[in-house]
Amino acid sequence: MTNPEVALNLDESVGELLTLLTGSDLTYKPEYDKYRVVTKQLNRALRAMALEREWSYYSSIHSVGPAIEGEREYLIPGTKRPRIINDDSVRLVDEHDHALVWAYFLPRDALHKYAHKSGLWASVTRNKLEFSRPLYSGEAGLDIQLPVMREPIMFRLPPKPEDGLGDDPPDDVPDETRQQLIDFPYPDVVILRAAFYYAQTDPVMQPRVQTIEAQYKDLMYQIIEREERNTDSPYMNEFVLPIQAGLEGPGLLPHGHPHSNFGR
Repeated sequence: MTNPEVALNLDESVGELLTLLTGSDLTYKPEYDKYRVVTKQLNRALRAMALEREWSYYSSIHSVGPAIEGEREYLIPGTKRPRIINDDSVRLVDEHDHALVWAYFLPRDALHKYAHKSGLWASVTRNKLEFSRPLYSGEAGLDIQLPVMREPIMFRLPPKPEDGLGDDPPDDVPDETRQQLIDFPYPDVVILRAAFYYAQTDPVMQPRVQTIEAQYKDLMYQIIEREERNTDSPYMNEFVLPIQAGLEGPGLLPHGHPHSNFGR
């Protein structure tokens, strides 16, 4: 949830963007084109922010369902995007929400090389979660929890009349849309990015594009630094060097290429 001291709704965001670009306290009527154009740039900035980095603000855990003995593949909803960074992993948890099995992510095309191992790995392709091997009977019944990212909530405006304004006034923008908050903990960086996009479309404002871009990036890097702060480093997964492999052949390994996790 965004801190109420820095939260900005749609009307306030449009005003902030116009003040940033013009230096004047301007307002647009929500029913007309200019308001819609600015809103579209705010939506575009939100999507770009979510795409550029896996912000913890959008992260959550999705329960795929209970583990089934002998199953390897599970479907995940298209509205959820797996989060695959740092120490993220698929976790099999018991009824007390204690993780008993971890399945770290591998590239899809490498998963078959781990089919003979007792350890558990996973990969994700579109809406399919696939494990490196069938789940064991001891793992059956555990809840499969997948770290996921949600997409930012857009500002939805009523449709524009097909024949222009004509004799009919445009539809009023609902109050709940105008009062909707920017879906990001630091709205200023979204507004700066939207202003960067909007300035590129206006010949009068184009000379300010580079300045606004520099301001937006400076602020974003400050937020990234705050996002990455920690007071301790997580321990690394165990690994064993494959000393048995040699330059002349596979040695004791069943095939030629050694694995850094040999023996797991």
